[in-house]
Amino acid sequence: MSPSELRTETLRRFTTWRLKPNEHLPLIESLADLQPKSSSQVAARAIAAGYLAAFCFGAPVEDVRQDLERFALWRHLSEEEQTLLTNADASDQSKAFHSWLIEAIQFMAWSLGLVTSDHFAPCSETLASQFPDAGADPSHFITNARLRPINELLQEADTLYMLHWFAVEANLEGLPDERVVLPRVSFRRHAADWIVGVAGAWDDVSLDT
Repeated sequence: MSPSELRTETLRRFTTWRLKPNEHLPLIESLADLQPKSSSQVAARAIAAGYLAAFCFGAPVEDVRQDLERFALWRHLSEEEQTLLTNADASDQSKAFHSWLIEAIQFMAWSLGLVTSDHFAPCSETLASQFPDAGADPSHFITNARLRPINELLQEADTLYMLHWFAVEANLEGLPDERVVLPRVSFRRHAADWIVGVAGAWDDVSLDT
């Protein structure tokens, strides 16, 4: 599907949701200008992010780092995330911010065909069960992972792009829609843009609004 076809579907969704879109936003990049991630990259990233999220929710940093290094997952964390796990004085504020990674993981789980998609609902209570248990070798899971078709991924990337803009503008105007939670759509957009290849590294994904 072309970027204009993707946008037509996104606008149709906004109409169904009774949300007012910003119709002046540029289209997302065409597939020829993107470098989508592989299934194994997404699976490994999701598992690595899960370990970081576990740390943010109270898991001992020593155990988290040990498993990340033992299963060669450390390199699938961003530089900022690696710093968080090596800084003994990581603030509660930083942990709280990175705990929203569960929403990025939710999107990655959807991209791998493990869960359904609902951008108005929080991450699934059974999300962790879709991935290997902490301390278990994830190599088989990573090797056998398969992404959804690229057009489906691009469609969600465009939808989340516009939902993110909607949430930011609504908050600025003091008229937020309780269905569209800003951190949720922001972290899911981050994951979507990274997967479709807007940028190579996680930290290089721009979330301009």
